[in-house]
Amino acid sequence: MLFKTSGALERMHIFGAWRSVFIVNDSRRMTSVWGTETSFLLPHAESDSVFMGVYFSGDCADQSLGRLRRSEVYGKAINVAGDNNDLRRLLLIAGRQMIGHSETRFSSFSTTDFNGKRAVITEQEWLATHQSSYQILVDTLGDGRIIYDLIFVAPNHLYSKFVEHAKASFETSLWRNQFDPRDPLRLLADEMQST
Repeated sequence: MLFKTSGALERMHIFGAWRSVFIVNDSRRMTSVWGTETSFLLPHAESDSVFMGVYFSGDCADQSLGRLRRSEVYGKAINVAGDNNDLRRLLLIAGRQMIGHSETRFSSFSTTDFNGKRAVITEQEWLATHQSSYQILVDTLGDGRIIYDLIFVAPNHLYSKFVEHAKASFETSLWRNQFDPRDPLRLLADEMQST
């Protein structure tokens, strides 16, 4: 399947048996002149509890936060294993939404070049739900202001079975530099194609 959006993520090939996309837009989260919080989620055909997707908070950080993100995270070479307060601080700066952070155990955090962009890659376990996730936070414009999150989530016992399909899909992502984050992020469903 070829997955296309109207935002920073131009397209991505989806490998494996992922079902049709369902969309979550939450306009109640809109607290500024910026866009709507949006998630595109693709559940796996084998289990609804296994999914991957794309998340955008709808927010565009101001220039000072963008500079902080670049100087403290995206502009550095970082590779941290294990879970500690420094890692959690880096994740918050990077733009990671830390819902339920007290019940989350992080196993890794690294910065990297990712398909022409700077990115953070992290793996974590959500202790209360017995799920694990693999996430790539992408600095879409290179100034730290607009962060997209590619995410894969699965129950711990299914994580290793499907994570490589998600990683392979994420690796095919193509990013655009010209987009308006204030425009509602939408799936270009009329251009979706099976591969």
